[in-house]
Amino acid sequence: MAEPSLETLRERIRQLDLELLARVAERVKLAREVGELKRQLKLSTVDYAQEREVLERARADAKERGLDPGVAEDLFAGLIRASVLAQDEDSLRLAAVGAGKNAVIVGGAGRMGRWLGRFLSAQGYTTGALDPVATLTENQWAREALPTADLVVCSTPPGATAALYAEWSGKPPAGVVVDIASIKTLLIDPIRGLQRAGGRVASIHPMFGPSVVLLRDADVVICDTGDAVAIATVEKLFTPTTAHIVRLPLTDHDRIMADLLSLAHAAAIAFALSLPQTDHPVRSTTFQALATLAAAVVRESPDVYYEIQAMNPHSGLALERLRAAIDRIVEAVTARDAGGFRALLEEGQRRTRRDVSEP
Repeated sequence: MAEPSLETLRERIRQLDLELLARVAERVKLAREVGELKRQLKLSTVDYAQEREVLERARADAKERGLDPGVAEDLFAGLIRASVLAQDEDSLRLAAVGAGKNAVIVGGAGRMGRWLGRFLSAQGYTTGALDPVATLTENQWAREALPTADLVVCSTPPGATAALYAEWSGKPPAGVVVDIASIKTLLIDPIRGLQRAGGRVASIHPMFGPSVVLLRDADVVICDTGDAVAIATVEKLFTPTTAHIVRLPLTDHDRIMADLLSLAHAAAIAFALSLPQTDHPVRSTTFQALATLAAAVVRESPDVYYEIQAMNPHSGLALERLRAAIDRIVEAVTARDAGGFRALLEEGQRRTRRDVSEP
């Protein structure tokens, strides 16, 4: 019997690929049905115990078939994400939080503004962007809708948002006003001023970027502005999703973000700045991971990231800790202090262990 040709083998692979896609589509369809049952039973979309069982079963079955268990785990993790995304989409659509309502997104032509537009539209809102680079028609609709819109979202820098709140204090919009600023200190007084004028104000911080599709691994911080109605309105937007909602006092936000943003961004920027001018012919996995992270950070908006560093009153302390940590590493290495260096790693293990937990 003749050996199969290269083209014959490739054709068999193509057919298998088509069969796999058909099965994936069938799996996602079944996942949507599971999601509907979960909604009826008022169960959470995400079931980590079930996900773990699926992944463990995939690894075990792969091993029996002589396949790398890691390949099976990666494949099934992707299938789980596709299923959860489909369930999330259905939950948003069926919740119809914004059915028959208008939402104006100030700064809506920006990357995060466009994400918000898609997110709100999926929930039934009629949305429009108020933005210098938006279309003339869209800006006109947004300006006319703003005074009576059910929701006004400020996807603008903190300074610009503060100026808007001061302007609107003369005549607040009728609907709920909410900012998504990553710095809140600049907004505390303007928020209070808008509230005194009768405005309904909420303040949130989506802890993800505009490229996110699945909110399963994302946190959404909802700050307490003292307006229960406004807070409930914006929280309801994320309730149908798999996002993790975190509630914080408004005055605590920037202290926490000094570590989560200021420190993290500064460390990534410092790594990027310390890279050699020429590429090396070989890279380690650690280097690649850090380089990828640093590359993503330094490609973000300089204006936004500058505000995160400079306008957060708690950033200075975080940056001083970073500087002190680098000094300690340099001291241990230049002194050839193996015990001291080991102690640094042990301290690092203790500190990072606090942030590593299973879902």
